[in-house]
Amino acid sequence: MPDPNEKLSERLADGNLHHALIFQGNNLDTIERDALSLARKILSMPEENSEHPDLFHLRPTGKMRIISVEKTRNLISELNRSSNQGGAKVAILHESDRMRKEASNAFLKTLEEPPPETYLFLLTNRPYSILPTIRSRCIQVRIPSSHSTSEDEEWEDWLGKYQGWIKLMLDRKKLMSDRTTPVFAAYGLAERLVSMIRQKANEESKGKLKELSQDLDDKEKDALDSGIRKGVRSRFLRELSAKTREIALLEKNNSMDSNGIKLARVISNLEKNAGLMEVNLKEEVALENFWLSSLRIWSAK
Repeated sequence: MPDPNEKLSERLADGNLHHALIFQGNNLDTIERDALSLARKILSMPEENSEHPDLFHLRPTGKMRIISVEKTRNLISELNRSSNQGGAKVAILHESDRMRKEASNAFLKTLEEPPPETYLFLLTNRPYSILPTIRSRCIQVRIPSSHSTSEDEEWEDWLGKYQGWIKLMLDRKKLMSDRTTPVFAAYGLAERLVSMIRQKANEESKGKLKELSQDLDDKEKDALDSGIRKGVRSRFLRELSAKTREIALLEKNNSMDSNGIKLARVISNLEKNAGLMEVNLKEEVALENFWLSSLRIWSAK
């Protein structure tokens, strides 16, 4: 897949780079990395630097991860001042889908009539949660995710056990002789998955907060931590969904039609519980519900 940043760099060199870009993809870390890379080129920053007097950040704050109208107006005020170093200015809006209507409306005028040599980068993994009036004024840049848990040995081991559990569910003969083992295995898989998600989220949050701690207030730290944890969980669940499809479609002991129907129900149930986690249902409860439902679905005739 072509590197989107190469094309953007070419447009920058030709003087044709649009002033407003929406960087969108599945992984916020990858999106931020690419946006910052382009910002460095615009501001002639050294590759190892992440800060510059004319580079501005707008981040969500608090546990609810909201971009407030007050912080949005502060950013607009900064952008309307003269450049600190007499050149371009770049504003990076992290998780821009977290802007509420008042903040979005305050930002819209700047988006329509930006100060000279000002570039606005909106970062998001939920582009359609951004107001259409803002999306329509931006060029959308799709960033492929380079972040995967598949290189993690513990995750690979877990996936192997998960595959064995599904195959057991589809083996009617074994199920008739042992109905207890699959239930205990389901609880074990759910518990271990929750543990892996939290461990990975702790590692990523700790690293990111250490990197940015001097530049964030407490509410911004809370929002960043919450966003990282949700992102890690989403990544695990996407890979779980993909692995479930792979296992079900490769299984040859049952008919494809039967597996296809069961697969659709399991994936639907996973998406439902993922949605409930997004509105703060505890991970343990949601994943336990997913596994118990999956047990009934896979073991059905």
